[in-house]
Amino acid sequence: MLSFVQSVSLFFLASQSVLAYNFPYESVQLKDADVRKNPDIAFGKRPLKYQAKCKTFPGDANWPSVERWAAFNTSLDGALVRGIPPAASCYEGPYYDATKCAETQAGQFQSLWAQEDPIIPYMQWQLGNPCPVPPLGTTPPAAACNITSYPAYAVNATTVKQIQAAVNFARNYNIRLVIKNTGHDFVGRATGGGALLVWTHKLKAFESLTSFKVGKYKGKAARVGAALQQYDQHNYMREYDITMLAPGSTTVGSFGGYMQGGGFSTIVTGKLGLMADQVLGLEIVTADGKFVHADPYKNTDLFWAIRGGGPSNFGIVTSAVIKTYDVLPISVVDLTFQTNPITSNTSTGVQVPDEVFWKGIQIYFSKLVQWTDAKGVGWNYIYTVAPTATTKRTFEFIGQVNLPGFTAAKAKEFVAPLYAELQAAGINLTQPDPKYFASYPEQAFRPQGIGEVVGNGRFTSRLLPRDNFLNPKGSKFQKIMAAIRSWVEEGGYTFHSVDFTPTEKLAGWPGKDSAVNPHLRKSIAHFTGFDFASYGPDASPAQQIESHKRLDSYAQKFRDATPGSGAYMNEADVEEPNWKESFYGDNYHRLYQIKKARDPWGVFYAVTMVASDEWYVQGTQGLPSQQGRLCRK
Repeated sequence: MLSFVQSVSLFFLASQSVLAYNFPYESVQLKDADVRKNPDIAFGKRPLKYQAKCKTFPGDANWPSVERWAAFNTSLDGALVRGIPPAASCYEGPYYDATKCAETQAGQFQSLWAQEDPIIPYMQWQLGNPCPVPPLGTTPPAAACNITSYPAYAVNATTVKQIQAAVNFARNYNIRLVIKNTGHDFVGRATGGGALLVWTHKLKAFESLTSFKVGKYKGKAARVGAALQQYDQHNYMREYDITMLAPGSTTVGSFGGYMQGGGFSTIVTGKLGLMADQVLGLEIVTADGKFVHADPYKNTDLFWAIRGGGPSNFGIVTSAVIKTYDVLPISVVDLTFQTNPITSNTSTGVQVPDEVFWKGIQIYFSKLVQWTDAKGVGWNYIYTVAPTATTKRTFEFIGQVNLPGFTAAKAKEFVAPLYAELQAAGINLTQPDPKYFASYPEQAFRPQGIGEVVGNGRFTSRLLPRDNFLNPKGSKFQKIMAAIRSWVEEGGYTFHSVDFTPTEKLAGWPGKDSAVNPHLRKSIAHFTGFDFASYGPDASPAQQIESHKRLDSYAQKFRDATPGSGAYMNEADVEEPNWKESFYGDNYHRLYQIKKARDPWGVFYAVTMVASDEWYVQGTQGLPSQQGRLCRK
């Protein structure tokens, strides 16, 4: 029996000259005959009728009847899923299920578990913590699980037709529409109370193309399903002896919000650019329910906007064609220094006094220009442990220099000046031999398997401009170093950065002509800072607001040190000040015009996305959550 990939390849040998889509699941499209059977899924037309102030919410008089939902499900070939969160199985009432409850309690913190349920977001604060997973041995009353805060229904999409029908049904009934693949989203874009959710997680397919030509591009490429994740990509890289840009975390979806927000790799972005830079063509379901192709010559407004202009704005991507490359070897240099005693990693770590520690931080960051000029990527964490009655605050730095295309010998020679300066400052690290990997998948291999931890915290971010790092003795550089030290030492927060400069030159064609945030193009480091204060059900709205206020006061020091810069929209504070400038820069006005032209109905809404400030969510008690009715301002 042929594998799916083999069948896809044979399908295209016979028909690629006449088809405008990439995969068989895209050939199943909504037809006029389907609409005649169910007018609820009719395509969008203009001019627009009167637009209600608020989206229709469960319980409203104009909410679709049980019969209309049943007819819709028939149009979907049975793909409709009730919006019942898995935690409801742990509560008294009609959804109680001891077996499912045990599975929920065991899996609640694992991305591999969370991604397989269409209803729940990764972070429950995004819906106001409406149905917490109860402790073992307890069965709370049904009233303590508020399922109306979750999407009312989800469409388990396996064809373009189902996505088109979902878009049309939501638009025609004025129901909020949200889109989820894996749920790896930090601000709440993939969820919404009372919404109809389009779950794209099953749209996985791949075809390697040894030769592809469009416009100025001629080279290797691949057709990719919109739901492919990082681990899928690495499996295909291994199978076809190619390199593709991929996310850093194993379960992140590669071609939804990640690509549409820009999308960087923690290893190869310095060499290959952003994920948005890789795209050569897109297949999209638009707000009127139509299925269209976009590339540098067709539907150019969509092609420009979707690559970097944010997800859930302009349509639902079902597949893409992307650039691929020859196998790429990678060398990685690891280093650790800390103020607490070394208990592990003794070959690359050393204990130092506090002031020497902070000198080492400055030395590391002073090398970013050199590393990124060589198309490398820095990666690091600064951890801290709070003082106690008997111990002082401690600090730990864990860093990497990732050098695609370098041999181990060349990488060792390249980073030798770093070790010389650290040793001169009193950090007596012995320079190790770099780790050498013959390919990107080999570097990304995790013996423990794929998957990440799901949390419920919040964080903030900032794009640190390359200009601030050109002179390590200058005031611009020192202001950033002061902000980092204050963040960790005074704030007690974890610091993390990935260090790269994805310039337009690196993006090439057609990547350089896209909606990628101009601030991202000029950055040299993407800083994220984590807040581990509770934003869960045990913290009141007032406590959560106060925790965030404190977090933001320390984040402001990074903004003050980098005036005119912004933040990376995919890993940002949902309450980022001046978010239009921060996430979109000079592109916002053009994106807004495209949004209004392509989606005059307001079908696609997501918090912090284009035109989202024209809407608000009711009943959030001052929090930036998405559990209530969505209304126009």
